[in-house]
Amino acid sequence: MPERVVDVFDGKGALVASYTVILAGSGDAPDQAYEAEALRMAAFDAAVPADRLAELKAKVRPRP
Repeated sequence: MPERVVDVFDGKGALVASYTVILAGSGDAPDQAYEAEALRMAAFDAAVPADRLAELKAKVRPRP
């Protein structure tokens, strides 16, 4: 299963959290799928207050 590291930022661009995201059966999933999962993880982890979840942005780190 491919894994990617995804950084989640708040509305001001500050790093909130980083997640290693594994998408089962994804093979060659687009970055957006990994970013969406990281945002779900941030919501589950309560990385920010619920009223600020909509402002979060996620970005997949480039592969080394």
